[in-house]
Amino acid sequence: MKFNSLISIIIPTLNSERTLEKCLKSIENQSYQNFEIVIVDGGSIDKTVKIAKKFNTTVIKVNIKNMSKQTNIGISNSNGLYIYRIDSDVILNPMILEKSIEKCEIEGYDGVCINWIPDESISFWAKVRKIEKESYVKHLNYVGAIKYDKNVAGATFLRRDVINSVGGFVENVPTFGEDFALFNKLAKSRYQFGVIDVYELHIGEPRTLMEIVRKNFKYGYAAKRFLKDQGLKSGSKQFSPAGRVHQIEAFKNAFKRDKILFLGLFIYMITLYASASIGFGYSIIRRSS
Repeated sequence: MKFNSLISIIIPTLNSERTLEKCLKSIENQSYQNFEIVIVDGGSIDKTVKIAKKFNTTVIKVNIKNMSKQTNIGISNSNGLYIYRIDSDVILNPMILEKSIEKCEIEGYDGVCINWIPDESISFWAKVRKIEKESYVKHLNYVGAIKYDKNVAGATFLRRDVINSVGGFVENVPTFGEDFALFNKLAKSRYQFGVIDVYELHIGEPRTLMEIVRKNFKYGYAAKRFLKDQGLKSGSKQFSPAGRVHQIEAFKNAFKRDKILFLGLFIYMITLYASASIGFGYSIIRRSS
């Protein structure tokens, strides 16, 4: 069956020169070709905008360093029946757009859960994170530790009216939990989301443990705004290590496959939660002083 619906691919960027070209090339190589690319740059000081203009893209320059706000601006300046928000550090499987639109226009779904898998060639820690993420994509009815009655995690390919009906991406939430905030709204909606068997490849993987520390410290520092928006009880449960079934499964799989990776996963999880907790604590102390 022939489809011709326009897909608007929205990419928020900020100093993304290291990965953006690979990302855009993977979009060019899609089997489904009726798409537009809207890049909303938050004020890059590197070659991000120059790289973007080498491709057939619409580039909107804003002085806003908030991925949700950037995404909503991109949506407002796009024309597609479908919206697909992606990060600038992923490579798309060539069949992602075709399989996604088939799920919607043949099977009748309102959107599609599209997840990413770490590129394990980048580092040891990318291999560790791949084990965790492979378990995560088997439990798409969970958003963090909260279980819903339908698949919703990774629902970033959506019909435009679906996004409009839930009020778009949550701008009060910083670049920490912005996807969770959207998925929580979608989970409570009447819409249903399909799942495809191909993924984005995440090339923005950490190479060192210190990168993991720095990133999750920043996430922890920003968590207060997520908790304020989502509610302390549900927000804290969402990011709690308790009840995260995919992480339990990841440990079991790692133990069976490779004891070194099992140890790495243990160190990674301890580092993740410890650095995020320290970041959160620091945000409380700083704002109360």
